[in-house]
Amino acid sequence: LVASGSGVTAISFWVTRAEIMSPEVNGFSLLDSEGETTPRYEEAARIGKALNRYHELFGMNTWQAPEVAIAVNEWNYQFFQTMSNGSGHLAYSLRGWHRLLWEAGIPLDFVEISGLGEADLSAYKALILPFPYALSEEIAERLKAYVENGGNLICEAAPGRVTHYCQANRGEMSPAMRALFGVNQQSYTVIREPGDGMRWTPAERTWGEFLDAAWLEGANDLAGKRARANVILQTFECVDSLPILQDGDRVCGVCRRAGRGSAWLLGTCLGHNGTAYRDKDTRLLVKSLLANCGVRIPHQGKLLLRRRAIENQEAWILTNPAAERIEETIDVSGWTVVEDLLGERLERSGSKVKISIDSLDVRVLILTKGQTE
Repeated sequence: LVASGSGVTAISFWVTRAEIMSPEVNGFSLLDSEGETTPRYEEAARIGKALNRYHELFGMNTWQAPEVAIAVNEWNYQFFQTMSNGSGHLAYSLRGWHRLLWEAGIPLDFVEISGLGEADLSAYKALILPFPYALSEEIAERLKAYVENGGNLICEAAPGRVTHYCQANRGEMSPAMRALFGVNQQSYTVIREPGDGMRWTPAERTWGEFLDAAWLEGANDLAGKRARANVILQTFECVDSLPILQDGDRVCGVCRRAGRGSAWLLGTCLGHNGTAYRDKDTRLLVKSLLANCGVRIPHQGKLLLRRRAIENQEAWILTNPAAERIEETIDVSGWTVVEDLLGERLERSGSKVKISIDSLDVRVLILTKGQTE
């Protein structure tokens, strides 16, 4: 059901009967190696039957397009595979951003940036660029055009420190990205993990090579917020941009308005915090940053909401990511009929439906206009 909330139009199980070939002998399956049914087989059948009742909602491309995308770049990925210390950083940051947005209740896409044109990018209010260490000027110019046409680019540290051919850029940043963000680099330094952890930090070679772990304080549009610095700390001289993150009097994050959009440069790898050294402050800063980009959260409660929609009918997929049961009241104004996909009881009073979901469970509401109960 979570997968259906992310837009899939079909679900296929690898095997129905337990696998008979090594190295997957007797691995997970709907049926055991003998017997004609199991509780999981019956549950899969129950869910499949329910989804098929609304095949126009779940079997077609009806996922509502998100306002945010995380950009991936094959050239950058290949570069990181060559690093003896840090080959996993890009994936670390990317999956962290995914979790940060998931927990904020913000739907997202993944897009391969090198294959997209101006029209493709313009569909998103915000585009997140995790640790873009290797970056071509062609892609940098495409991102610049995206911002000038009204987009919001959120970029982690070191944009184009090397070209897509792994040659160092003079000034230690992509020329096009320096101009877009309105900065010159002042410093680029590895920063320690909290408590001298070693989840991604290599051994220090000389005394004073690494900075101590630090919190970055928000300024201007992010005033009152703060975030933990991860992996590196890149500091900047503002040319025609405004500071948004600072380490003392050092600027380590900026925002610059360009054309009809905004370019946000973070001088660290914020995404790492999605899965390591997690804290509430960084999550609040991410939500504030996206709000500054005009991104809306579909549901303000603790439950996570995804939608599938056709004319006069929608499916609302509600997930409880918490460790405890959650009860919330959902506004269903304008919908004639509201029912639970799997037939569970709903308590409706006028334009409100009270819903209860166990920890790590999912419920799906089917909302219909223009017919009676």
